[in-house]
Amino acid sequence: MAIALVYGIAVAVWLVVGDRLPGGRWLAVHLFTLGVLTNVVVIFSQHFGLTVTRAPDQRWRWQPAILNIGIVGVLIGIPTGTSWATALGATVATGVVFDSYVRLRRMRRRAVGARFAWVARMYERAHGSFIHGAVLGLLLGVGLLRGSWYGAGRIAHMHVNILGWAGLTLLATLVFFGPTMLRTRIEDGADARAAVALRRGATALTLAVLLLLASGLDGTVGTALRAAAAVALGVYAWAVGMVCLPVLRAARTAKPSAARPPLIALCGWFSVLAWADVVVVATAQVRLLDALGLAALAGVLGQAVVTALSYVAPALRGRTNAERAQLTARLARGAQLRTVTYNIGVVAIAIAAVGGPALDATGARLISAGWLCVIGGVASQLAMGLWPIGGPTPS
Repeated sequence: MAIALVYGIAVAVWLVVGDRLPGGRWLAVHLFTLGVLTNVVVIFSQHFGLTVTRAPDQRWRWQPAILNIGIVGVLIGIPTGTSWATALGATVATGVVFDSYVRLRRMRRRAVGARFAWVARMYERAHGSFIHGAVLGLLLGVGLLRGSWYGAGRIAHMHVNILGWAGLTLLATLVFFGPTMLRTRIEDGADARAAVALRRGATALTLAVLLLLASGLDGTVGTALRAAAAVALGVYAWAVGMVCLPVLRAARTAKPSAARPPLIALCGWFSVLAWADVVVVATAQVRLLDALGLAALAGVLGQAVVTALSYVAPALRGRTNAERAQLTARLARGAQLRTVTYNIGVVAIAIAAVGGPALDATGARLISAGWLCVIGGVASQLAMGLWPIGGPTPS
């Protein structure tokens, strides 16, 4: 997890400095999606895959290092226009994710009577999304997709990575780990309904990605394919609701904790953004997709990563039950204020992205203030978690 933190710090630096650094804010997005998200998703899916399938522990030593060699290759290759580095990096990273997929599949097939074995199946589907997204990203990065096919490929790439690779992993994890973080129970039957909904949502997303790619065709055919993709995305949005709404209801009655406010926020964001995406794709408002993507990365996925890391921090840092209890109580203090600040930043970023060039200097100030709120919220959370145990709590 330390490597994800390093990438996170790099994201903050690139966001603050902006286009004065190589790759500009494009690189900041990919530092997060490849550096932070990919490491977190692979590590957590392996950990929770073992948990839900009750499989014996498996050593996973060399894969993280190889994965990050591939990630660095892509992050260097695309901004510098070095096609061989992009291709090699994407191939290496995809190979590690495929190895993770094979491990998850083996765990699930050996699981007998495990209630949440279907979660591992969703992790497999998410890994498949990464592989598809990597192929699309490679085609885009080396310039093989051009003209209308470039735009269609970029939209398909965005959807399969955000909604598939990260989104399916998050949704499957929320079903059983969300209530655990909230220290409560989810309503009866919610997990069974979520299992059915996510199977259908994952299949619909695969279909939507193929239709979005095919919408690069000119004329009426492309328009019809885009409309069909919107219908498929509607099924995915329904699946998001089937997972998030029970978690929201459980959070509403749960006791105050560090995880409660951000879980409520990210579930709300995910449900709203999934349906907004359906509308945007159906009406061909392509320029709004970047705003939705930024809101999803910050409001849903970024918030989920910070929440998960905050939850496991007491177990990682505390050597005794007393130390773990102290750190848990410390992280709960001010959690609501930090979450409100963070999400005000997400709203500001989304508004600035929607306004685009029309907002001119106002938009630039708004997006800077938004990122400042987001980075400030994360930094304060990190300060609470990393502050020496036994010392006074940082203000």
